[in-house]
Amino acid sequence: MFYDMSTKEEIMTTKTHTITKKDSQHTQVWEWEETPEVVAALKELEQVKFAGNYPGPLYVPHPNLKNGKKTN
Repeated sequence: MFYDMSTKEEIMTTKTHTITKKDSQHTQVWEWEETPEVVAALKELEQVKFAGNYPGPLYVPHPNLKNGKKTN
C-alpha cells in the first residue's frame, strides 16, 4: 500500500493473484495496482441499473418459423 504522507490517505494498493498449475513451470502470477478511483469505478459498474420500460416484445420468433415449424 502506498500512502499520501500529507493526508495519510491510501493512494494505491498492489494486488496479486497466483494460479498454481500441476507443473510449477506453468504457474501464473497476475499483479495489478488499485487506486481509489479504480475501486470506485468497479463498484459503479457492479450496480444494477434500471433499463427503462421497454414497450416491445421480449422475444421475436425467427421469420422462417411459424408455430415451431420451418416454412419455405
